Amino acid sequence: MGGAQPSNNKDQMSRMAMLWGKALPSVSAFVHSIVRNQHDVDDVLQATVSYIAEHFEDYEPGTPFVAWAISVARFRVMEYRHQNKRQPLLLGDDSMASLSTAMIKEAESIDDRLEALEHCIGRLGERHQQVLADRYYEQQSREQIAEALGIKVNSVSVMLLRIRQVLHDCINSRLERIQ
Repeated sequence: MGGAQPSNNKDQMSRMAMLWGKALPSVSAFVHSIVRNQHDVDDVLQATVSYIAEHFEDYEPGTPFVAWAISVARFRVMEYRHQNKRQPLLLGDDSMASLSTAMIKEAESIDDRLEALEHCIGRLGERHQQVLADRYYEQQSREQIAEALGIKVNSVSVMLLRIRQVLHDCINSRLERIQ
């Protein structure tokens, strides 16, 4: 096994569950694009997460988990196809390999953007962070935020516009540095 071992099995399973939760949308989209029947999709996803749970010690910490999970799903799909030869194929093996590669790259890009967003939000002032949290996390209206801050609704709109522009510029700058 590569990397440091977690302090115990419970920590390892918690870490796996957290990583799987983040990877599931990408893995599910990959499987859905190849397997037609929802019941079969569920079976392939179950086989994928079971394999990941049994072989989690093989995952190399620090490497993209989504990439590993999609690779596991790809092999589970291939097993499914071998066992269900009567099912119509949506994609051939080469197309499935290309799709998995494209989905891995897209998932990594999303991870990079989310990491950049977190970094850039952390660089904002406390008041601007609170306004963002109120608007997008708490889903408060501009009117509610204006009332809480004792300012005009227009001022909140302008503040949000400027915050979004600062975040946009910061994210793009950060992504240019890591590419």
